[in-house]
Amino acid sequence: MNTRTFHKQYSSSLDASRLVAADIVPFWQQLGVAVTTIDQMELCLVELVNNVFEHAYANNEGSLFDISSYLNATKQLTIEISDYGNTMTPQTLTDLANADFIEPVADDPSTWLQSSRGLKIVKQLADTFEYTTTANKNTFRLLKEASVANGKA
Repeated sequence: MNTRTFHKQYSSSLDASRLVAADIVPFWQQLGVAVTTIDQMELCLVELVNNVFEHAYANNEGSLFDISSYLNATKQLTIEISDYGNTMTPQTLTDLANADFIEPVADDPSTWLQSSRGLKIVKQLADTFEYTTTANKNTFRLLKEASVANGKA
């Protein structure tokens, strides 16, 4: 594996987002990405991996998805999450721009599962947020200016 590119395949599950984060955060640290950027992109990654499990694979465990990450030529941290499940409708992304962010309230279960909250968080934290579908593969692609720690990257 190229030490400048992370690529790994995982099985969908409730725990998959924690497994991915445990694998990829040290890679980002090796690249010299600043802690703030790592924290933000880890949150985005967790949200998107959870979306893959919940929506692309309808909460079924064991379906495969891929994670890739690298610094591109302009020093943007690039993250790609690809699945082979159900496709997100174009309307979901269109509606995202106008969706209200509803804070979860401990005493109001109706606020806990607010649709698209995770995608809204991702869209706000990433510099670029794209979703593409080709053949049987769906890919979320995030770009984030890689504030670099210690001048490494």
